Order: sequence, then C-alpha cells, then structure tokens
Amino acid sequence: MGNLNFLNRAWTNTLGYQITDAIGSSLGNFIDLDDQYLWSETLEKLQTGVEVCQKLRFYHQTGVIVWLELSAQPQSETEFSGSLINISDVYEELRLRKHAEGLLKQTNEELEARVEQRNIELIQANHDLKVTLEKLKYTQAQLVQTEKMSSLGQLVAGIAHEINNPVNFIYANLSHASEYTQVLLKILQLYQQTYPVPSLHIQEAIVTWDLDFIQKDLGKVLESMQVGSERIREIVLLLRNFSRLDEAEIKIVDIHAGINHTITFLSHRLESESPNREIQIIKNYGLIPQIKCYPAQLNQVFLNILNNAIYALKEEIDHLSINQSSQSQPFVPTIWINTEVVDETWLNICIKNNGGGIQESVISKIFDPFFTTKPVGKGTGLGLFISYQIVVEMHKGNLICNSKTSQETEFCIQIPI
Repeated sequence: MGNLNFLNRAWTNTLGYQITDAIGSSLGNFIDLDDQYLWSETLEKLQTGVEVCQKLRFYHQTGVIVWLELSAQPQSETEFSGSLINISDVYEELRLRKHAEGLLKQTNEELEARVEQRNIELIQANHDLKVTLEKLKYTQAQLVQTEKMSSLGQLVAGIAHEINNPVNFIYANLSHASEYTQVLLKILQLYQQTYPVPSLHIQEAIVTWDLDFIQKDLGKVLESMQVGSERIREIVLLLRNFSRLDEAEIKIVDIHAGINHTITFLSHRLESESPNREIQIIKNYGLIPQIKCYPAQLNQVFLNILNNAIYALKEEIDHLSINQSSQSQPFVPTIWINTEVVDETWLNICIKNNGGGIQESVISKIFDPFFTTKPVGKGTGLGLFISYQIVVEMHKGNLICNSKTSQETEFCIQIPI
C-alpha cells in the first residue's frame, strides 16, 4: 500500500517528475524525511478505512520543498485514491508571517532591553542627583558654619577690643584715684584737727553734703569700681578664651575650662523668675588629661548642645506650669555633665538633661543639615549638624544621642586622646 498506480498530468505540473518515472514507486519516496512519520500515520488511518486530509512536504524535481495537501479515501484494503493540492503559497505566507512575528518579537525585546537600560540609567541619575543634593546641603551648611564662625570671631574681637581699651584705662587709674583720695581725706582730717571750729558756711556745707558719710563711703565706692573693672577684664578674657582668637587653630587645651566658659556665657539662660525653676548644673568631672583639639570649634559644640538642653528644659517647665495638677513630684530642671577617660584612648563627655526625651524616629535625623524639631524662628537645624561635623570629621571622634522618651536626653562626645 502506498505505491503509485495512476497519476494525471497535474502530478508533473506540481512536482516536475515525469509520470512514467513515478509509476510503481512509493509515494513516500517523494515526501520530506521530517514528514515521514506523518505519512506512516496517514497509511495506518487509510488501512482502517478512515478518510485522511494531511499536509505534507514533498520534494520537487528541482530539489525545492513544496507543501501539498493530500486528500485520500480508501478503495480497498490495499488501494486508496486521492488528490494533491499545492498549498506552498499559504505556507509561504505563514512563513513570512512567522518571520515578521519573529522580527516583531526581536524588536520588542530590543525595545524592552533599551527601556530597562534607560530605567537603570534614570535610577542611577536620580541617585547621583540625590547624592549631589546632599553634598550641596552639606556644603551650604558648612558655608553657613564658616560664615557664622567668622562673624562670631569678628564680633567677639570687636567687642573685646572696644571694651578692653577703656576698661584698662579705668583699671589702671583706679589705684591712683584711690591713693589720691586717701591723701585728700588725710589732708581734710588735718584741716579739721588744725581748725576744729570752721566758719558758719563751711559747717552748713558739711551738714548739707554729709561729709562724714562721704568719707566713710568713698573708699567703698572705689573698691566696688575696682571689683567691677576686674570682672569686666575677666569677661573680656573669657571672650578671647572662648573664641580662641589669639591662639593657633589646633592646640592642647583644658576641656573643663572650655565647658566652664560656655556655662558662664549661658548663665543668664539658667535663671528663672521662680527659684524652684532655675536650671541646675551638676558637674561630675573626672581626672582627664589636656587634649589636642580645635578649641574654638569644640566650644561651639558645647554651646550648641547646652543651648538645646536649656531649650528642652524650659519647654518642659512651661508644659508643667500649664499642667501643674498632673505633677506627681516636684520637677527640678537639671543638666548633668560627666567627663571620663575610656580605655585610655577616648575622652568621653556626656551632657544629659531631664527635659524629656526624643522620639526614636527623630533621632536618626537630628544630625541632618537643616532638620529641626523647633518651631519656625526658633531653630535653623544647623546646630547639631555643625556639632557632628566638628566632632566626627574634624576630630575623628563620635557624637552619639541616647534618649528615653518622656524622660531624658543625653549627648556623648567622644574625642580620641
């Protein structure tokens, strides 16, 4: 079954073989090897009496593959009849369509790849932009810090100079004024001894101006002026020491002296109209060595942290004043300052206050430039950022914030010795 017994002229027109050359040959000899299994299945169906319509690839006499549709009906157990229809054009169209689909798929894949690459580039560009923005923020903050320090230095220098000159003039002449006053008083006493009964108009002047009181009080006045001028000289010296205007940028200093100077400058903010609301400063100074650092900048760190502590305490005082009934025990606003040496390599300075804690979500941001929890006009968001830059970048140390919500806040400054 499957041998060619009869062929019409269409056979030659379709496949190019002569009829005489094909008669007696198996139809399978003209079918492509890849479709032989389909031909075998077709023969099996025909043997069972089933009509078949099957698309197969045939070899043209020229060697070209031709798609033909075989329609066959069994005539007997060993014979079948059928026809072959050329469908190569349809398959060529399908082939072209598949090729076009392949090209479209390839184009889509290339486009998706380009879009993905562009997205990656945009993400990278966005990241670079964020990094640049952060750098700009840091640069802006550093410029502000530099300008503030420069302005502060110029201001302090001007104040110190303008105060120092007249105070030195007064201070230098007070000793002479005191000496001359004592001489004049002694001469006046001699006159009183020599002329115990002065004239009437002199007696009236002595009573009017209370000469006895002036003689007793004049020395006290000069002594008070001496104390006052010495205090002003100390304040000028304190200004110079705080800003370190007359010293090298980096040197070995006494940290405790810097903290004490800072507290002196802030002493007016510690006061309160109510005696039990004055802010207490408790110093627990350890035995620490003098360290090499940038003293002016480190003093600025102390100033920023202490200022924030005082602000938090005053906020807590105001809050408790409004809600006095909720107070279970008297509130004593306090700042603790502890210093110690850790592992012989670090100087640890901790400044703690009981003005309430900081939320955990805020702690991670408090050292960012321009971030502040204070109302508008109360803070710029630069104090702690500048402090962090000074401690971490300039001194290669650490600035750590420890806080317990609604209880207390502590800043620890760690400087390598």
